[in-house]
Amino acid sequence: MKGLLNFKDYFKVIRRQMILNSYYTREIKGGKSIYASLIDWIFITLFLILFFLITIFNSTGSIIWTITLTTLLVGIYIVLLVAWKRRARYKRIMDINEKLANKQIVEEIGKYGNRDFLKYIKELLEKYYKTTFFEYNNNIDFIGEINGEIYGVKCFKNSPDNIVILKDLEFFVREMENKNIQEGILITSTSFADEVKEETEYLLIDLNRIIEMLKEIEEYPQKDEIEELIVAKHRNWIGDIKNSLNISRKDKIFKFILLGVILYTVSPIVAYSLYYRIMAFVCFGLGIIIGVYNLLIYARQ
Repeated sequence: MKGLLNFKDYFKVIRRQMILNSYYTREIKGGKSIYASLIDWIFITLFLILFFLITIFNSTGSIIWTITLTTLLVGIYIVLLVAWKRRARYKRIMDINEKLANKQIVEEIGKYGNRDFLKYIKELLEKYYKTTFFEYNNNIDFIGEINGEIYGVKCFKNSPDNIVILKDLEFFVREMENKNIQEGILITSTSFADEVKEETEYLLIDLNRIIEMLKEIEEYPQKDEIEELIVAKHRNWIGDIKNSLNISRKDKIFKFILLGVILYTVSPIVAYSLYYRIMAFVCFGLGIIIGVYNLLIYARQ
């Protein structure tokens, strides 16, 4: 029993790795599957083998030298290719993981309302600067001390298409002047307009800077989390396919079979009779497949 459990765990690890490899290959190859990439590699290798065989044999006239040199050259090619591909693939996978992690952060922030966003930023600032920030008022969200200086903090939770402009800072700047607070931090979930970057001396923290801060405090999504996200998306994708097919409904069986009967019946009197007959048999086949599937599910339950 223990051996069976170990085998199941080993199978799960292999299946998980296959899902990850398939996903990364599609992303790297622009949608091409891992099997298509493997076939391409095999054809290229066979072409090189044939090229070397013909070229070397024409030069030496010796079958032994031809096979030996071809094996050597193809072996060197494979070793160099695997080493280069591995390094390039590793770098591309790191880039893909970073994009997925950034996307996850953006989606997480996008779900927050204004109040939750303020709480999120407060925790981020406290962990990053290792200090405590206190809620203040509507114009200044937080007050805190960093390296002996008092800072006022203003947060802007914007939609992805909106950026922070100078006009958005009017009340914050006025309140900072009234309270005689010299240092300030402006934080946004998107970015700042060029006019803000050029005309304010406050510390600006946009979405990209938030991501960098998360990396520095080690709260950035790690490799294992991203891989689990990929596997979960794959499972959801498979589940969506099953739900969209909805093949557990019995009426689907009768509909496919009835459609097949209709198509086969009218096939002799239409212009494309062969096409109608093929589609009729396809419908019959789908109805049978769904019926067998339902029987297997029933037996399993």
